Amino acid sequence: MDLAGNKGSEDRGRETSAPVVVDYDPMTGKSATTRGRQARHRRRDSRDGFSTCSWFRNGGFKYLFVVVWTGLNVAAFWWSYMQYKREAKYYYLRGILGLGLCVSRGSAAVLNLNCATILLPMCRCLLSLIRRSKHVHRTTRKCLDRSRFIHIVIAVFICLGTTVHCVAHFFNAVSFSINYNINVPDVNVASYLGESPCRIIFTTVPGVTGCLMLLILVAIVLTSCRAVRASRHELFWYCHQLFLVFYALLICHSIRGVLKEQRNTNTHTPGCLDTAVPAAEPEPGSHDWSEQESHDWFMKMNSTMICEEEPAFVPHRSDTWCFLILPAVLYIGERLWRFFRSYRCVTVIGVRFHACDVMELQLHVDQFEARPGQYVMLRCPMVSRLEWHPFTMTRCPSQSNSTFTVHIRIQGDWTCSLRNLLTQNYDPGTGDIECLKLPKLYIDGPFGSASEDVFRYDTSICIAGGVGVTPFAAVLNWLLESQTKRTKLRRLYFIWVCRHVKTFEWFTETISQLHQKLWESNRPDLLTLRLYVTGGEQRDLRGSTAAEKLVFSRVKWGRPNLKQLFGEVMVCNPGSNVGVFVCGPKKLSQRVHKQCNRWNRRKAKFHYNKESFG
Repeated sequence: MDLAGNKGSEDRGRETSAPVVVDYDPMTGKSATTRGRQARHRRRDSRDGFSTCSWFRNGGFKYLFVVVWTGLNVAAFWWSYMQYKREAKYYYLRGILGLGLCVSRGSAAVLNLNCATILLPMCRCLLSLIRRSKHVHRTTRKCLDRSRFIHIVIAVFICLGTTVHCVAHFFNAVSFSINYNINVPDVNVASYLGESPCRIIFTTVPGVTGCLMLLILVAIVLTSCRAVRASRHELFWYCHQLFLVFYALLICHSIRGVLKEQRNTNTHTPGCLDTAVPAAEPEPGSHDWSEQESHDWFMKMNSTMICEEEPAFVPHRSDTWCFLILPAVLYIGERLWRFFRSYRCVTVIGVRFHACDVMELQLHVDQFEARPGQYVMLRCPMVSRLEWHPFTMTRCPSQSNSTFTVHIRIQGDWTCSLRNLLTQNYDPGTGDIECLKLPKLYIDGPFGSASEDVFRYDTSICIAGGVGVTPFAAVLNWLLESQTKRTKLRRLYFIWVCRHVKTFEWFTETISQLHQKLWESNRPDLLTLRLYVTGGEQRDLRGSTAAEKLVFSRVKWGRPNLKQLFGEVMVCNPGSNVGVFVCGPKKLSQRVHKQCNRWNRRKAKFHYNKESFG
């Protein structure tokens, strides 16, 4: 039985006539009073299939962004490619390098575009400020929640652009060596015919800076793999900070440029004959001149007459800084703001160690405000002086209680080191910790996430897997400590899937107290609780306290039937917008996403939101 069970269930169990199934929605007052009608609905819903509109609403942004961003990169590449292919000032350089010049400059335009925009999705404060506004539509907020995906897509284009750029410049170095022209030596970076391409690469500023940037990019990409991030997060973090060096090298990459352009195209037509004697005028009447031949003759006359001096060349001016200036100012300004703000020292009120390698930190910071679903960044100088880690708050500060809590899963080098520091002052007998000897912690945040929108829907479904319950625990604590009538939320489905039964002990007291409060305020229908255990042998659960007995009585063995759950929500909320929030393993998220994309005859719209922060 759910926590939101109807009070009339016992009366229905005593009926002796033909069974009648009643689906009652306390908010709408609608019901289906016959078994036949409900059976028809079930058969009809079983035929519901894939919905293109639902798919586009819940996941189409990713594919739309990839298509649009690919188009922008292709346009940038093509614009630069044609510029270097047609403009006269690159005539002599194009004669030496050929197609390699156009390809290298086209890929350079792609790199400029992506290196400038890759910083914007990482402006956490700016994104949180935008999504906090009440006037921002839910579609825009969902796009902002995809900042990590946008960052990865842009990084992929940087890798592709770098690969093309490096290959093109390698062939350019070979072309400089084998196409050395003694008539125009100034345009060629090679000193003589047949000079080693490796010497050209490793003795020029663009070559050396390019090789260093390539090494930095390889280090960043390799340490960004999931396996490295999970086991060696510190290595991943430090390698990512090399982006500052990467940008410095990128700006210096064009100093003493290898590529040169002609500066005197007005006095020396590119490719014209080097002579001051004009071509002879054709004798009139010698033969009939066509319009094209006349045009060619006048062009030749013009070309030979304006070749008054030798071609002069200057290094190609780089416009990389033009792309980087605005994003760099925004990002550096935010980092400076976060740097000064993050020096707020956190007071550790208490520490509790839970089952399944999870510890709870009770923290306090003066003048700190946060909302359910937001997360903070924590730093412990005794573990790492520069490394920050994100953790979702499981209880936010309120008017009655200014402290907040985070639950940390012991996984990885940083969390293990923090646990070891805390256990040095931990007394297993009393469970107390000497607060005077606790390590110092610093905080940065709070930052917004998808789970903030739980209270923006009339009906919300929160599905958690394991420690992914943390953002939804903040929602339960907020309902426990605030006035539930002040929120737009009228129905909350809370589904928690765990491998071990002991995991539910993390928030047993919270669930029990919230259940009691809702019954006392005559709102038991606000929360529908369903707990599932997927590991261990099936057995009867008996708690030692009243809270444990209440929670364990709701535990079911096996995986949740998501299709049945969504069908129930569809029946109770026809034609409404339902917020679906999931935080947990990838397979669980995929199953939930699939159910959200189903088409249903009752026109209920499921808005899929996945908790993700990096």
